[in-house]
Amino acid sequence: MIRAGTNVTLHKDAAWKESWRSFRDSSRLMQSVFSLKSTYNESENPLISTARSISDRIAGFFAENETAMVIKKFREMDPSFQLEPFLQDMREYILPEVLDAYVKGDVETLKLWLSAAQFQVYSALMHQYTTAGLKSDGRILDIRNVDVLSARMLEPGEIPVFILTCRTQEVHVYRNAKTNELAAGMEDRVQQVTYAIGVTRIPEDVSNAETRGWRLIELQKSARDYM
Repeated sequence: MIRAGTNVTLHKDAAWKESWRSFRDSSRLMQSVFSLKSTYNESENPLISTARSISDRIAGFFAENETAMVIKKFREMDPSFQLEPFLQDMREYILPEVLDAYVKGDVETLKLWLSAAQFQVYSALMHQYTTAGLKSDGRILDIRNVDVLSARMLEPGEIPVFILTCRTQEVHVYRNAKTNELAAGMEDRVQQVTYAIGVTRIPEDVSNAETRGWRLIELQKSARDYM
């Protein structure tokens, strides 16, 4: 059952979700960024290098003026918006909270931050684990290299979006929900994960004390064993 709060989120997402999906699926850059499996083994930092090399070849595809337009749009919502403080918030507050919730199965926290489409995909996955009598008990060890890869104005309504990338070190384990015994994964196996994240802001939620209107409309990852 979809709760009333999620219905509100679905309504807010409706303005841009089809435009984002079309852009993501038709853009060569976004296909590279959000289809990480095909690029992950190409270099030590394949997401950045591959995506940026494609971006460099498509002259003007993500021109500086579009980044400026996205920043301008965010400043219309919040006149105090600045890029560096935004990235600092992402590094120190938003991504640690969201990614920690992501690996721990904290659906209540994720409901605050994820778009309706992303939340429904994640909650469906967690439901499968719950049905199997499991609970996620992962942890984030490190988050670094948080940066804006590019920016995009989506139609309709000129919806501003930043595409962010970051790297993490994570441990993924699942426990028996009743006994808390380890059921899957290894507590000493660390994964190095590359994330590609689409972020926008909901104007009517800017005053929200917790999220300040920020919404993650896409969250994709690719991982490999690190140690």
